[in-house]
Amino acid sequence: MLAPARSGGRCRWMLVAVGLALAGLIVVTGIVAVRSKDPSASPDRSTLARSSADVLVSSTSSVSVSWSVMLPGGRPESVLIGGQTDHLQFARLVATALLAYDPSTDFDARNQDLLHAAALAPYGDEARLAEDLAALTPSGPALDSMRRNGTTVTVELTEVRVSWWAANRLAGIGASPGVYGIDVTGRQTITTKDGPSTTVPAQLGITVACPPATTFCTLDGVLPAHLQDALGSK
Repeated sequence: MLAPARSGGRCRWMLVAVGLALAGLIVVTGIVAVRSKDPSASPDRSTLARSSADVLVSSTSSVSVSWSVMLPGGRPESVLIGGQTDHLQFARLVATALLAYDPSTDFDARNQDLLHAAALAPYGDEARLAEDLAALTPSGPALDSMRRNGTTVTVELTEVRVSWWAANRLAGIGASPGVYGIDVTGRQTITTKDGPSTTVPAQLGITVACPPATTFCTLDGVLPAHLQDALGSK
């Protein structure tokens, strides 16, 4: 969605994706809403902005949740699919799904839930979103270590707000109403079965398409940093 920078290829996404580590416990964790997207969506590829009044909307309330509360792991009643129309609430659900988990978490089911909320063209690309999610999913030795040590991660989201940088950039290229770049800030608490809890900072940049661009909120992409930090030099 962040055209034209996004059209330059996936390499810029992958370059920044390797920058987030969870206190050495995982490779990277981090970075929305119906498969039946609005068929009347505009073909305008330059997306992710709203009017200046909308950009002022933000949420600074703290939200402390666990993995199981916010992501039903592929069940038909998934809160990500079909019912979300508020871009900030939608981004909050996506961030929680990615940043909170435990040894029983089915990461494949988690990613499928998020992919079910993928934005279709012109607002997104499901294959591209799948790459984002894969880069932000524990795997290999990191996943083995997490399960062996009984690692549980909870998250407190302290700020979920529209990115001024993304809004200003995309407004300049005629971005469609209803599409946003959202910066998420929070703290993850990491607990293992044999050790003390550790708290680490967490940031995500999330790009979404919501009404009136689409019928419900949908997910374009996720980055393990605020959008300006991740894409400002791209």
